[in-house]
Amino acid sequence: MTVEAVRGALFDPQPDGSVRYFADGGILGDGKGRIVASGAWPAIAAKLGSAADAVPQARGFLLPPFVDAHIHIPQHPIRGRFLEGVIGSPEGGPLLAGLNKNVFPAEGRCRDEAVARKIIADFRTDTLAHGTVGGAAYMTVHTTATRAALEQLDPAWSVGLVLMERYCPEYLRTDDPALEHDVAALARDFGHRVIVTDRFAGAVDTPLRKRGVALAKQFNLRMQTHLNEQQAEKAWTESLYPDAASYTDVYRRDGLLDRAAILAHCIQMTQDEWDLLAAAIGPGATGAAIAHCPVSNTWLGSGVMPLDEVVARRIPYALCTDVGASPTTSLLCEMVQFLRVHAGRSTRATPSEALFATTLAPAQILGLADRLGSFDVGKDFSFIEVQTSATPTTFTSADDAILRGLLEVEPADLRRYEPGGELGTLVDRLIATGLPVGEELARLTTEISKTAARVDDKVVRTILAGREAWSRS
Repeated sequence: MTVEAVRGALFDPQPDGSVRYFADGGILGDGKGRIVASGAWPAIAAKLGSAADAVPQARGFLLPPFVDAHIHIPQHPIRGRFLEGVIGSPEGGPLLAGLNKNVFPAEGRCRDEAVARKIIADFRTDTLAHGTVGGAAYMTVHTTATRAALEQLDPAWSVGLVLMERYCPEYLRTDDPALEHDVAALARDFGHRVIVTDRFAGAVDTPLRKRGVALAKQFNLRMQTHLNEQQAEKAWTESLYPDAASYTDVYRRDGLLDRAAILAHCIQMTQDEWDLLAAAIGPGATGAAIAHCPVSNTWLGSGVMPLDEVVARRIPYALCTDVGASPTTSLLCEMVQFLRVHAGRSTRATPSEALFATTLAPAQILGLADRLGSFDVGKDFSFIEVQTSATPTTFTSADDAILRGLLEVEPADLRRYEPGGELGTLVDRLIATGLPVGEELARLTTEISKTAARVDDKVVRTILAGREAWSRS
């Protein structure tokens, strides 16, 4: 199905982080998959003349498709079950326990290419159904599975062949002799869509990491990894590198920060570590960015990324799902949780910022902003429709329309999470020490589950370059 024009309430993210809102707006395409006009409907209608009457009315809000800069494809079948069977405060923390108990076995199944292709197909359908059309994904250590993902997913997806060689099952260790050959072949066939993926500093030692950095440099590829997710994970990882100043310093000295690294989480950071990251995006640097995952960070009891530190140091960041540590691939759910955990704690946690951080910000980070992220003329004629029970014309600001219209969240709900609010004490503890798996953490995760159930069916159509990629009808 080809779409050339659409009318409806429109959100258009801007490079400064603001969002333009048109209660009666529209987008006009050229019939070849490019935008030729967007904005207030009267201006669009004037370009169409008598043909304006035939333009369909959207079934909800119109916004740019989502981009998820941190997600794990092989964990899609176990989304929300990362900690299944993990209780209390296991040695090493719940993160490492969940990896060993649930995640590694799930990833191991992808050594069978047929299984991997089925998982990738389901992942593609599910992400499109939630309005996500691209991003940066982890696959596994298996080259066949990584190649399958790059083949099956839209070119807006970048995918990483994972590096791992210690503290993981034998069946999930990097094929050491073939690494250079495999990365070269993937880079030859898929170019910059290949991301050299350092699982995390506990699972990759310095020699393997330096090989990954060398390959990324040779083929002009970026890298991705995890950093400072939980307190126990940080302490354990740093014990493996007694000659490094910090977890972040491991990546600095081994060269990973020089490869435009996407760093997931960045919760348990020291001031010195923030300085290292800021230096990685400064003059002459290659541009590190952070994947901020509020749902995952709550679901695993990890903590909350200090948003104001990131903003003050001008470090780019995007909101991401981190599936399977999130129960859903919905970035609408991520937006809600972002507003909750930062409520009353950061003035930057606005509805407009949440929408920017799921659309234009990740598009900029991943080099997709010439195609996606906003409705500028010349970009792909791509959009999603999100249904709502609200009346778009009742909203006088973008923030109000995003919060109460798009997300259908009332300000009173956010106040429950502010310091002193009903759930604010739990969020404060999550920030200070993390929360063990148990009843208190379940109070927060139950709220996430309710939100996920509420927003999971809100996207009704996903359009890519003028063609319907997915529809709920």
